[in-house]
Amino acid sequence: MKFSQKLTTKQFIFSHFLIFVLSLMFLAGLYYIINIQYQRPTNLFLNGPVTTPPKSLRLDLDQPDQDSLSYSSTIIVSGQTAPSKEVLISTDNTDSVIESKQNGSFSTIVELQEGVNRITAVVFDATGDSRSTERTVYYSKEKL
Repeated sequence: MKFSQKLTTKQFIFSHFLIFVLSLMFLAGLYYIINIQYQRPTNLFLNGPVTTPPKSLRLDLDQPDQDSLSYSSTIIVSGQTAPSKEVLISTDNTDSVIESKQNGSFSTIVELQEGVNRITAVVFDATGDSRSTERTVYYSKEKL
């Protein structure tokens, strides 16, 4: 078939039908590839819930406040946690373990070193889960 020749009606219809069928095959293949590559799961919660269950273990420090300034060499560390839990209070120099009361409260006195003191409180439960909270306290012997 030469380009200078005119197409018959039969050839014209057949060529357009062939182009239409090939286009549909191309689009069907493209649709199939996209749907396989980006499949949506049938059940979103098949592997469990999206969030983790809330943990009952908690640790709240009431004192000291974050970035507080102290002119005393000792400071009270107090807070709330679960009843009768051992609470580890750590500073840069010392570690101490105290037990919370039946209502969950705890408190202890911590010695401060001059300058920046990081105080960390950690509580553990029977399953090995832990909660920790850190505070920074600045201790100065001289009042500013």
